[in-house]
Amino acid sequence: LARALANQPKVVLADEPTGNLDQENSERVFQMLQNIAQTQGSAVLLVTHNPKLAAQANRTLNMRDGLLL
Repeated sequence: LARALANQPKVVLADEPTGNLDQENSERVFQMLQNIAQTQGSAVLLVTHNPKLAAQANRTLNMRDGLLL
């Protein structure tokens, strides 16, 4: 995560960044990404199977069978 954010990118693409983490650390990573978006003006595109994290996003899109719903 630190390496991806080191250059203060305008867009952060995060594919399952919390996939192998416990709930507490998943929340920490998600909050870090939200903080980066707010303080640096970066956009964060996060892919997750975790409905609790998705519910905290500003916007959600769902995909089923390769189609956005």
